[in-house]
Amino acid sequence: MNNINPASEVDVIIGSNIRRIREFSGVSKRGLAKAVGVSWSQLKKCEDGARRISAGSLFAVARALNCSIDEFWKGIEPGEPMVALPAHSDDAIAVATNFDRIPSPTHRKAIARLIATLARS
Repeated sequence: MNNINPASEVDVIIGSNIRRIREFSGVSKRGLAKAVGVSWSQLKKCEDGARRISAGSLFAVARALNCSIDEFWKGIEPGEPMVALPAHSDDAIAVATNFDRIPSPTHRKAIARLIATLARS
């Protein structure tokens, strides 16, 4: 992970996407850092967008999280305003992780309606 150039808006979005994918995958910050060969504090700085991540490290992160490297670029479109995806609570990550495992589309719709109703009240 490299810190020669100051981090930019793109680095913040990439870091946010790394955190989102890591949390969704149920991987700890320390576990990912160990798999990539960096300290957890270096990884934290990259996830926070305070430190730029090198291409080699980004590739290692993708391999460790078993995802496509393209996932890190979500929210970055040429000519479009860039928006970092919001962080989610552990409970929200657990719901999202398990939601797509529900085989019944009817049950998924019912759960989505229940959550929307509870959120409004």
